[in-house]
Amino acid sequence: MVALFLHRYLKNRSWVLHKVARSLFIDAPRTDVAQENNLAVVLICKDEEDYIDEWIRYHELAGVRHFYIYDNDYSSGNTAAKALEHNRGGVAVIVLPWKLKASAGNVAISPQEAAYAHAVACFGHKHRWMAFIDIDEFIVPRQHGTIIESLDRLKRHSNISLPWNQFGHCGHATKPSDPCAFAYMLKHQPNIYHNHQFKCIIDPAKLSMLSVHYCMTTDMDGATSNDKGQVVESLSKRTAARFVSSEFLQLNHYQAKSIEESQAKLNQTLHGELEEERKYRVLAQIKTLSTNVVEDTAIVDFLSRHGINNSREYSQYIKGEV
Repeated sequence: MVALFLHRYLKNRSWVLHKVARSLFIDAPRTDVAQENNLAVVLICKDEEDYIDEWIRYHELAGVRHFYIYDNDYSSGNTAAKALEHNRGGVAVIVLPWKLKASAGNVAISPQEAAYAHAVACFGHKHRWMAFIDIDEFIVPRQHGTIIESLDRLKRHSNISLPWNQFGHCGHATKPSDPCAFAYMLKHQPNIYHNHQFKCIIDPAKLSMLSVHYCMTTDMDGATSNDKGQVVESLSKRTAARFVSSEFLQLNHYQAKSIEESQAKLNQTLHGELEEERKYRVLAQIKTLSTNVVEDTAIVDFLSRHGINNSREYSQYIKGEV
């Protein structure tokens, strides 16, 4: 037991040191104009034309009206064009071509973190809230009609941490015809030793440090709040069972998708990661997320509250047919 604890401690410690080294310390935007009480969502993606419509339309239904989409390395498909089709009817979609490779000394700065910093610097002054999520992540209001209604309960805080709720391939060998919300409803249940990952919703006017999975704000320093308003004084304490919560806002992470799509990820390499390391990690994730699962209907319950009762109706909504 001592050996297991020591191994986990050193692993977590080295992970934290590595992430801090790659974090971006920034000056938050300052403005004399009062921020509007809204939520902007920031996304960086590449070649996601099969999923961009659902991702935007879903979050539009959830109350998001501002999307900043960074087209990483200039997608070869129609991702940007499809995203811009939603720039209408009170929804603002801004697509920014993005191809940036940077470093600070010997430490690489990921294009993802650089895109987030750019969004805060250029657009943060317009918004009370900014969320940094991926194309396979959906923010689900559990007890309200919109995300901003859930955030209104948390307005005294500037840094909100939402834990991943991870969904595997759910037995789909190939890409299913149903949208993600209805195709993937079996959620992996982590064991007690699982280290939760989080994504952040922050007040950009108070942001002082950001990374992919955590942020710091000037008034809360290293503290962060969960969706219930409970605060831990340091980011390292977010994994405590009493803090991990999806009671009001649930972050669905469709990490694996179908087996075929998951296998395709094996050919994708991240900056600084060896191909064999990537292959080992992705295969382990695919296997893990298909075990110890339970049905989770949070997102379809949300859709039902908005009058969308099945996959067919949801598909019609995504296409703008209803």
